[in-house]
Amino acid sequence: MDKMSKMGKMSGIGKALVILTAIVTLFLVTSCVPTQPTGIDLSKAYIGGTVGLNAYLIEGMPPPMVHDAGSFPFGVGIAVENLGEVDVGPGTDNPFVMVRLEGINPEQFGMTDAGMQQMLASALHGARRNFDGTIFPGEITTVTFEPLNYGPDIHGNAQFTIRADVCYDYETISTSMICIKDDVLENLQDISICTLSGEKFPQNTGGPLHVTSVVENPMAENKVQVNFIIEHVGIGEFFGRPEGGEEENCDFSVRNFNKYFVDVEVEPLSDSGMTISCSRFGGGNSGRVKLYQGAPTTISCTIERTRSSAGRIYQDLLNIKLKYRYGQFIEIPIIIQDITT
Repeated sequence: MDKMSKMGKMSGIGKALVILTAIVTLFLVTSCVPTQPTGIDLSKAYIGGTVGLNAYLIEGMPPPMVHDAGSFPFGVGIAVENLGEVDVGPGTDNPFVMVRLEGINPEQFGMTDAGMQQMLASALHGARRNFDGTIFPGEITTVTFEPLNYGPDIHGNAQFTIRADVCYDYETISTSMICIKDDVLENLQDISICTLSGEKFPQNTGGPLHVTSVVENPMAENKVQVNFIIEHVGIGEFFGRPEGGEEENCDFSVRNFNKYFVDVEVEPLSDSGMTISCSRFGGGNSGRVKLYQGAPTTISCTIERTRSSAGRIYQDLLNIKLKYRYGQFIEIPIIIQDITT
C-alpha cells in the first residue's frame, strides 16, 4: 500500500471517530435535560371539558327487539360516568342524582311510577389531576330498571322510544390570575409582572357551565373592576337548585320558570384587606342569576383594598364557583314484536 492510500485510510477512520464522539456527546447532554411526559401541561389548573356526568346505554339493555303479551322480560341499563372534577351523590356537596325512564306507560311494562326513577345510592367521585400531571378518571356506576315486560297483546309490530333522563346537581369552579396593585398607573416594571387591564383567560373544571371570559380594568386608586361572562357550553339544560320546600326534577318544558338559573359565588381573595362586591348581588359576593333563554350573561364586580399597603404589585387567584342542577337525556328505540297467532 502506498503512502497516499495509507493517509486516505487514516483520514476516513479519523472522520468516523469524530462523528462517533459527537453522537455520544449529544446523547450524554440530552439525557441530562429534564423532560416532561408528552401531552401533559402542568401549567393548566384543571382537566377541563364541557361535560359533568356522561350517561350511555349498557350494551344489550334493552335489546333492540322484544316480544308482546308478557313473554319477554328485559331490562334497561344506564351507565353514568363522572367526567367532571367534583363529587356527586350522597354525602357530597352535590347530593341529588336521579335517573328516570320516560316515553312509556309503566303499567304496560309491568312497572310502577315509583319504579321508573332511581336515585344514586352512593357517591360518584370526579376526575383528578395528579401532582405529575397525570389524570385519574372519574368513577362510573350503573343504574338498571328491570324486569320490564310488555303486557299488551298487539296486532303487528310497534316501535317505542324510551328516554332515559339524568338529572343531577353539579358545580363548576373557574380560576383566573388577576393583577393587584395600589397605584393604577402602569409602568414598564409593573407590566413585567402583570397588567391591570385586559382579558385574564379563566380556566374551568369540567362541567356544562363555564366562565368563558374575565376582564380586569382599573377604576381608581386601590380599586379595580372585574367583569366575567357565564356561558352554557353543554348539550342539556340547567336549572336553579331548589330552595326551601321547592322541587326540581329537570322539567324541560317551557312552563318551568326555574330554567336557566345558576348560583354564583365569587370567593374572597386570600388577602383579608381586599373586599369583593358585585352589583347583581346587591353589593355582596354571591347570588342567583338567570341566563335569559340560556344566553351568556355578564357579571360585574369591584375589588377594593380596605387597608393601606406598601405599594406592592402581585398576582392573585380569583375563584368563581357556579352551582346548578343539570338535565340531559338519551333516547332508546325499541321494537315490540307481535308473536301471537
